[in-house]
Amino acid sequence: MDLLLRHACRVASFDVGPRGELRTSALMGYLEDAAGVHAAAYGAGVHELQSRGFAWVLSRYHLRVSRVPLLGESLEVSTWPSGRSAIFATRDFEVADAQGRIVALATTSWAVLDLASKRPRRVSDVVPPGFVVDRRAIPDKFRSLPSAEGAGAEVAIPVLRRDLDMNLHVNHAVYADWALEAAPPALAELGPPRALEVSYLAEARLGDAVLSFASAAPGGVLLHRIRRAADGVELARARTTWE
Repeated sequence: MDLLLRHACRVASFDVGPRGELRTSALMGYLEDAAGVHAAAYGAGVHELQSRGFAWVLSRYHLRVSRVPLLGESLEVSTWPSGRSAIFATRDFEVADAQGRIVALATTSWAVLDLASKRPRRVSDVVPPGFVVDRRAIPDKFRSLPSAEGAGAEVAIPVLRRDLDMNLHVNHAVYADWALEAAPPALAELGPPRALEVSYLAEARLGDAVLSFASAAPGGVLLHRIRRAADGVELARARTTWE
């Protein structure tokens, strides 16, 4: 079985913002689609895991964009399983344009969740041993992200049905949208960030309200904190880097 998948896609009108640039969450959706196709090919896709009472849950995400793709561009997403431990599996990505130039890189860390007990299962329960390509698109060891503190903007956002995935969890790309809603207008007007890191900490549920907070750090960086409004539980941390 091929351990590297190449998946073609095209930037559609509903995936771009006001400047015709691919939105960060839409790019994450392209990567998710490629990963799902690849996982299903070796029996570990969404449907296969659901039938066994399991689900993939995302722990960390690190995306770097060297050039933001534009409306109508053809892209090719390459993805491969890049590492594993007892509990976590990493999957990496490269995104190339029609000329073969790399426009984005990403690395992600996933766990397998038992849907009944809400406890993690061993990766070996769902992924064959040796199913790894020893190569990372971004050599991230996924150290803890700093907390967003001090002065900044906070935005209240409801969790809606459209935010849920097939496992009735809020889709991981929605957290990126939530984080970016708190970005200062002067930064947001520059277009999508050039780097995004997310640490997923707890689950948001339908009907919740979340509070998205962002504070500035040196070097064109924003630190983000997303928490549940009702009890203050921190759901995610993020860090974005802007031109």
